Amino acid sequence: MSMVHLNRHVFNSLDEMSLGTTCFEPLIQAFKEVRMRGGDERTFYTGLSEGQQQLFIFRVYYDHVHHSPEELFWWSAYFLAQPLRWLALKSSFRVHGDDEAAGLLEEIESFLTASGYSQSLEIFDVSRSDMAENLELLNSFNDYYDRLQKHTEVIHQRLAQYIRSHPDEFVNLE
Repeated sequence: MSMVHLNRHVFNSLDEMSLGTTCFEPLIQAFKEVRMRGGDERTFYTGLSEGQQQLFIFRVYYDHVHHSPEELFWWSAYFLAQPLRWLALKSSFRVHGDDEAAGLLEEIESFLTASGYSQSLEIFDVSRSDMAENLELLNSFNDYYDRLQKHTEVIHQRLAQYIRSHPDEFVNLE
C-alpha cells in the first residue's frame, strides 16, 4: 500500500486540499510506475484500501477536469467509456459528495449517452474540439463545469475529513 510519511504536526496542519494532494501523490506515482512497466492497473487499484480508491479515482478525474469545460467533456467521455472507472467515480462522488454531486455525474452520463459519446475505448473518437462544433454540447458542459466547481470543494473537504479519521489508510505518522 502506497503511503506518505508525515510527522503528526504537519499532518494536523495541512489544509483540506493540501492533505488530499499529499496523500494522493504516492498513489499516482505508484500507478504511473505500474503503467510504465505494463503492469495490471486493475490489480493496482484493487490493492488500495477503500479510502485510497475513493481518493485516487476522484483525484485522477478532478486533476484533469478542473481546467476547463473542454477537459470536463473529454475526460468524462473517457471515463464513461470505461464502465468500471465510471462506476468507481460515481461511488466516490456519492460517498464524499452529496446528492447533487452524484446527480451531476448522472446528468453528464445521460447527456453523453444520449449524444452518442458513451462508447467503449475500442471505438473512442472524442475530441475536445467537438464542443466548438456543437452549441448544445458547449452550453451543457459550461453549465456542468460551473456546477462541478462547487461540488468538488465539498468532496475535497469530505475526503480530508475521511483521511483525518482514517490516517492509517494514507499516512505513516512519525
